Amino acid sequence: MELEIKQISEGLDTFKKEAKADIEKAQLEAKEAKEVNVKLGEDLTELKSRLDQSEMRSKLIAEKAAKPTFGEAYAKAVEENFEAIQKVKKGQPFKMELKTVGNMLLSSNLTGDSVATYSTRQAILPSQKINFRDLIPTTPSATGLYVQYKETAGEGAIAAQTEGSSKGQIDFDFAEVKVVNDYIAGFATYSKQMMKSLPWVQNTLPRLLMRSFYEAENSIFFTAVSGAATGSTTTAETDDVKQLIDYIANQRTAKFAASFGVISHKQLARLNKLTYVNGYYSGSGGVVTAPDGTMTISGMPVIPVDWVTDDKVLIIDRDYLERVEVESLNITFSEEEGNNFTKNLITARIECYEDINLMLPTSAIYADLGNLT
Repeated sequence: MELEIKQISEGLDTFKKEAKADIEKAQLEAKEAKEVNVKLGEDLTELKSRLDQSEMRSKLIAEKAAKPTFGEAYAKAVEENFEAIQKVKKGQPFKMELKTVGNMLLSSNLTGDSVATYSTRQAILPSQKINFRDLIPTTPSATGLYVQYKETAGEGAIAAQTEGSSKGQIDFDFAEVKVVNDYIAGFATYSKQMMKSLPWVQNTLPRLLMRSFYEAENSIFFTAVSGAATGSTTTAETDDVKQLIDYIANQRTAKFAASFGVISHKQLARLNKLTYVNGYYSGSGGVVTAPDGTMTISGMPVIPVDWVTDDKVLIIDRDYLERVEVESLNITFSEEEGNNFTKNLITARIECYEDINLMLPTSAIYADLGNLT
């Protein structure tokens, strides 16, 4: 009995050892299998990377083959024409053409436009060089109604006293003259998109507005003064220079100064031609010409401007002509005009509250020189 028990016990120990060995073997095999799987995954990843690189190399090789470099094309041409090149040593000419590579031209090798250089200046239309306001004084006014008192004809006279008789009595009459000022104004509206796309617009637009404003102002002032002038235009002359000499004499005879005379550029050219044709020398007849073509006649500057009608002359006494200004020239930008806000528009306004005041109509002469019919 004891022997049987001992045999059973030994059998159990042997079974335990074998079972333990089998378990350890199974665990080892499982571990090895896991490591094999990990290695297999890494191998697959590496293989995929190599395949991607291979595809990329194939693509580059294909592109390179489709359009070889100059060196490759040259090497291929040399290889293909090796025998012909060897014969050059024997005096036989050889011409090798590389047809696959050519000169790089904008017309064939550029898609789109070339790089542009943009000027910092804009070629805008010219402005009038001399403005009416540059030639006369400016008088400020606090309100839009400017009142001046103009002397009119009085009665009586100052005379030598006869002994025992009354002295001469004289009186002076005055009339109130009202000048109602007006706005000379205008505006331009542009989009915010234009301002962003053309950054120079913000700085150039004021120049354009001022050019147009002065053109309008010059025209308004010239029309007003020439229409009101009643100075004497009496002359028997037909020669332009002689006519002007007579007009200046008329102005001074009426006790006014001939501060300046404005004419067109074409008229100044005719005056200069007259001095040339008639052989006048500088200073003869009170006519002085300068190398730049400017002229003075009887001491009066003759000024060529853009805004005087051709074949006319306007002679002014500066003491009797003024520009009355309530608000000075100004330019204002606004996004709040009309529906600008909802449409992304900007309005630029230019204006001046002013008027021209010819104090005495007889102080200015406006005459036709008779060249044009």
